[in-house]
Amino acid sequence: MTKQEIQKYFETITQSLEQKKLKDAFDLLAFLLSQLQNWQLQEELNELQNTYKTMLLYLSQGINDPGREKIYNNLVRSVYQLTDTAVLQLKTANDNSFFYEKRRAYRYLVSENTRQLVSTWEDMAGKIALVDLLEGDEKSAQSKELEKQREALLRKVFYSVWLSGVWMTEEKDKWTTLLNNQLDTVFLPCILITSILLNLLETFDEKKAILLFDAAHSETPEVRERAIVGIVLFLRKYNNRLPLYVGITERLNMLAENPAFMHQVRHVLLQFILSRETEKITRKIKNELLPEVMKMAPKLGEKLTLDDLMNDAGMDEKNPEWQTRLIESGLQDKLQEFSELQMEGADVMHSSFIHLKNYAFFNEPANWFSLFSIPNEAIGNEELMKLADVLTDATLLCNSDKYSFFLSVSQMPENYRTTMIKQFSSENDSMREVLKEDLHNPSQTIDYRIRQYIQDLYRFYKLHPRRADFDDIFESRPEFYKVPAINRLIKDNESLHIIGEYYFNKNYFEEADDIFQMLLKDEPNNDVLYQKRGYCLQMTDHLDEALECYRRAELLNANNSWTIKKLAYCNRLLKQPEEALLYYKKAEQLSPDNLSIQLNIGHCYLELEDYDQALKYYFKVEYLTKNKEKAWRPIAWCSFLTGKYKQAADYYNKIIEKNPNASDYLNAGHIELVIGKMEKALPLYKSAFEKSKQFPKDFIKTFLQDVPELLKAGIKEDDIPFITDRILYELS
Repeated sequence: MTKQEIQKYFETITQSLEQKKLKDAFDLLAFLLSQLQNWQLQEELNELQNTYKTMLLYLSQGINDPGREKIYNNLVRSVYQLTDTAVLQLKTANDNSFFYEKRRAYRYLVSENTRQLVSTWEDMAGKIALVDLLEGDEKSAQSKELEKQREALLRKVFYSVWLSGVWMTEEKDKWTTLLNNQLDTVFLPCILITSILLNLLETFDEKKAILLFDAAHSETPEVRERAIVGIVLFLRKYNNRLPLYVGITERLNMLAENPAFMHQVRHVLLQFILSRETEKITRKIKNELLPEVMKMAPKLGEKLTLDDLMNDAGMDEKNPEWQTRLIESGLQDKLQEFSELQMEGADVMHSSFIHLKNYAFFNEPANWFSLFSIPNEAIGNEELMKLADVLTDATLLCNSDKYSFFLSVSQMPENYRTTMIKQFSSENDSMREVLKEDLHNPSQTIDYRIRQYIQDLYRFYKLHPRRADFDDIFESRPEFYKVPAINRLIKDNESLHIIGEYYFNKNYFEEADDIFQMLLKDEPNNDVLYQKRGYCLQMTDHLDEALECYRRAELLNANNSWTIKKLAYCNRLLKQPEEALLYYKKAEQLSPDNLSIQLNIGHCYLELEDYDQALKYYFKVEYLTKNKEKAWRPIAWCSFLTGKYKQAADYYNKIIEKNPNASDYLNAGHIELVIGKMEKALPLYKSAFEKSKQFPKDFIKTFLQDVPELLKAGIKEDDIPFITDRILYELS
């Protein structure tokens, strides 16, 4: 079977189970098992079917069976597990994607004695403690050797768990011992938790999930927060199965009573929302920021010479011209924007490290997720040790990027390396001070460890050479808040408000609307929520629903100018100018000097074909505003519609002198046509055609849209074909 066929059978079986079509699931699973020719699994399936048939027999005979629901749930759970086992075995034999290639290659590790791994790790931790007591070259030499051994053992642990099948109780207990090992409370547990997560994203395992829940109680923040990220992803992937597993449900219930856990779940969700911005930010840096920097470079070069830079006098002073140039170019605003995004937790560094994941170090999957520690290359090198120390404390870089940065700098020529390390150390100290001031509100600021870990995951799923072999967790749906098991953890008003605002401020209006609907169930008198929900609906083109939300907001806060203007605007979009005019008039009373409202009142009168009233408002706007061009187009068109051709021509002439578009030339041509000056109209039509960049026949279709107005102005209907042909000759 191909991997696509195997996956299709798996999905169909799980759908059958979710729809309570157990007979269909049995039949499909029987076919899968026939491909394996595994008599033991086939025997398990036969026993399950016999149990189900007996249950159905009792049901048909009307026998009351108080344990029926429990039996049925056990059957469904067993079919899920048997399907998981069959699919894992079939894919291991037939699937050439990265996980299954590794599973075949490292089969010996999967069955290796876990107790031996625990013992080896304890041994190594003891040796590391002894080496710390040494000094000089002997310490460096032994440290390097132990670091190699430690890295090798971490990889062995990673593969042993990542590539494993379903754990037995004894195996789970041994890994629990390793998780709770007091000799290393960070590095090994972090790799263990990540390998469990990656395994669970391939295949379901109750005992691995339980270990994640155990780790969520860890006193080590890095371990605890990785476990919580893993739990959230696990709950999303397997939400439909969870009611079948009492052990998992009980653990989740316990954690749901812990405010700190729920708070961190919220942080995980916020960081995943921010991760949706990463590609946008990367494109913005590439298409906006970097081109501006490149444009700035020659301008600064003209003002600054090498002698100026190397002169001792004022060496520590920054050139004030730099700031002026930044302000004039608009680059300063862009830099400020990225700085604010970074402080919020957005992944602004992704673009900088895209091309730094090609080192041999990243050939090992475990290294994408390892906590940053002093690399072997740094041991015995004072300069690189300083860099490693700075990177260890740097909260703005995820661990994967820290390794990329270190490897990149370590391979630089010595003079560049020294400068880079000095500069980075200085800038990181400054940023650390900023962070101390900025992280005082934990409800608004995402925990940096959660941010770092999710960014490490992002790098793996977006940049790994074999990324196409994995289901991208950053593209998976549904959104977390739609998963019942996760929703119960963030259904408090504070969490929903913060998550809703994140979606809203990032312009994810469908998701924000969902959250605001949830909030309105508990806050039905919150006019601001109705305003924001109305705006979400407006921005997703659900105008009737948006209008209803704005009306509810108005009922709760009758004189809110913003709401009234939105009511007017939506009515205009819905081609209801009379309703729109009523709201604009109300808005005018609240803001009599608002020229935008005046202009829109004119537009409503124009749509109601009350051209004289429309002109009054347009002239008022023209008189009061500095940007008079804003009123010229509606004045010119209304003048044309009311037969004031001289006035219309004067205004179109003004527009054409300033910044005309295709419609301006077209309308100016209509005026000349109506007053009998076709020879003057033709060059205007030609200019309209050239500006529109249409094909001649498409331009004629645009012209014909204005025929009703031309007929009202006195052009004979029989003459229209002749006029269009004359225009076509002019255009050819």
